[in-house]
Amino acid sequence: MPRNLLYSHLSSHLPHFRTSVTSAKVAVNGVQLHYQQTGEGGHAVLLLPGMLGSGETDFGPQLKNLNKKLFTVVAWDPRGYGHSRPPDRDFPADFFERDAKDAVDLMKALKFKKVSLLGWSDGGITALIAAAKYPSYIHKMVIWGANAYVTDEDSMIYEGIRDVSKWSERTRKPLEALYGCSLTVSPGWNAVA
Repeated sequence: MPRNLLYSHLSSHLPHFRTSVTSAKVAVNGVQLHYQQTGEGGHAVLLLPGMLGSGETDFGPQLKNLNKKLFTVVAWDPRGYGHSRPPDRDFPADFFERDAKDAVDLMKALKFKKVSLLGWSDGGITALIAAAKYPSYIHKMVIWGANAYVTDEDSMIYEGIRDVSKWSERTRKPLEALYGCSLTVSPGWNAVA
């Protein structure tokens, strides 16, 4: 069978899955949260970015490459980050708990019955709190780069990365494209350290 005919025959017998990435906002807990979504699989996965990150900057490869037949992938921008602005990001004492509630409520607003979480850095901390507070809603988790507490050494590291102009170009450029060249680490971030 000629190659084009074989492809045409096979593709006409396979289910069609959404491979494009859609981008939208939804009202959750008094703010408009931005998210990107792709795939039509039965396993919903929420991607949680780290500090200053967004679904776009932290999870572009996952949005593109995770199996669209097995997973429905959602990458969000937590309130005050990425395209979930306004409002600007703030850091009340319970901001990780607030982010966990926002993340779960976003997925419920999108009508997912149960979700798995992939959390990086601050997104990992948020995912751990979400699993602790909403255990019946969380299916599985993959967490990396998260910390359970802040040491004196961590505080010194946080102070050392406060000057964004000293970050590597590879790290800085995508965030400057998202936030503008006036990218700064919030003074409120001290409350975390």
